[in-house]
Amino acid sequence: MSNDSLSRTKNPPRTHLERRLTSAQISMIALSGALGTGLFLGAGSTISFAGPATVIAYLLAGSLALAVVWALAELVSAHPIPGGHGAIAAAHLGKLGGYLTRWNFAITMLTAVGAEVTATATYFQHWFPNLHLGLGTVLCSAFIITLNLATVRLYGFTEYWFSMIKVTAIVVFILLGLSVIFFGWPSDSPALGIVNLTEVTTDSGLSGFAPYGFSGILLAACMAVFSFGGIENVSVSAAESEHPQRDIPRAASTMIWRLLIFYVLAITVIVTLQPWTTTVANSGNADASPFVLVLDEVGISGAGHIMNAILIVAALSAANGCLYSGSRMIHSLAIDKMAPSFAACTSESGSPRGAVMLASCCFFIASALSIWSPNNAFMILYGCATVGILFTWVMVMITHLKFRQDWKARGLPAPRARLWGAPFTNWAVICTSVAIFIALYGCDLLPISFYAGIPYLLLLVGSYLLLSRVRTLPVPTELPYATDSAEEVQN
Repeated sequence: MSNDSLSRTKNPPRTHLERRLTSAQISMIALSGALGTGLFLGAGSTISFAGPATVIAYLLAGSLALAVVWALAELVSAHPIPGGHGAIAAAHLGKLGGYLTRWNFAITMLTAVGAEVTATATYFQHWFPNLHLGLGTVLCSAFIITLNLATVRLYGFTEYWFSMIKVTAIVVFILLGLSVIFFGWPSDSPALGIVNLTEVTTDSGLSGFAPYGFSGILLAACMAVFSFGGIENVSVSAAESEHPQRDIPRAASTMIWRLLIFYVLAITVIVTLQPWTTTVANSGNADASPFVLVLDEVGISGAGHIMNAILIVAALSAANGCLYSGSRMIHSLAIDKMAPSFAACTSESGSPRGAVMLASCCFFIASALSIWSPNNAFMILYGCATVGILFTWVMVMITHLKFRQDWKARGLPAPRARLWGAPFTNWAVICTSVAIFIALYGCDLLPISFYAGIPYLLLLVGSYLLLSRVRTLPVPTELPYATDSAEEVQN
């Protein structure tokens, strides 16, 4: 045996993560993935399906997300381990369940990363009109990769301030927008009122609060699902939280209510400030967006530039959070020999740099797509991520059902976080997610979602069967519960 081999045997590669994330950082990371272009760039496309009734569509999608995030909080408060809900799925559903859950989540998050950096490049074109979308995507990708290769503490610090900026911007937008609608701004301007909620007429003569009826609300809900994708970050960060049993349920509780309030109020302000048909026509145009409109109404100069800067921060923040989650899930897969072994290694600071580099392949795909089809790149990635989000939610609910059975079998006390209404809530989310996937067939903006969804899932199953034939995969061991002792479960 060579000296190098002996050295590796005596000093096996470092694979564990460090608990360096504070409670405040966990809360902001939980928001980061879900509070991005789904609101700022995707809202116009969503509104095109339901008009002002898009508010109801966001309530529907947000209700599903609420149930999912509480199921996640219950799971990871009992099992605060690397890989979050994916590793927990492996323990309770077996090797196939863990493989499908983790790889699907990783692919979904990395697809979302591609959508976010593509959107960021689109925003940069507002200032640099000659900047090719492909080059802009490459530059944004390099920045996000650099942040994720650094220490987890630096990641947590930057993500905290990224999220703080976009949260502050949305709160200010909502407050100023409501003042324009109900009180008028400046003081000598009449209140705008809610006329745009009911009296806008389309070119085809449709009008009212729900011009396209219930079917339009359902299609808008399909689009709104992407907006809430990324809530799963709260489970993945458990392995790097200083106090996961305390911080994860707290972050889950505050995050989901903040998201519901932000999205519902922001969309309400958007469809009230200007005719929703105008919002749809100007979708993706920073200067003509409702966010810029409210800043113009209150007399803030350079509103377009201010909003564009906020859009860039929001998209980079969401990309940062999604790459973090995707790389941590790949790290968990590598530990179980379901991903290349180098992805299991971590640096002295606890960063899984091998997993980050493997996850960075998503940037090459996003950049190639931006070069090949710049006009459709964002919506293609948007649609693909939506399918993955729906599958993730289904697998979370199935894992939670099995977790509850195993928990009761051991006679353990109830976890600190509890999903209300289980198991009925679980089945409601599963059935609704399947219904939304079927409804994607009628969504003109996301045709790739429906047609690629089934082959994608079959490919995932096929890849597992192939891997299990060429490699002996470890049998998932029974996880210790955080309530088994006074101390929290460590890596």
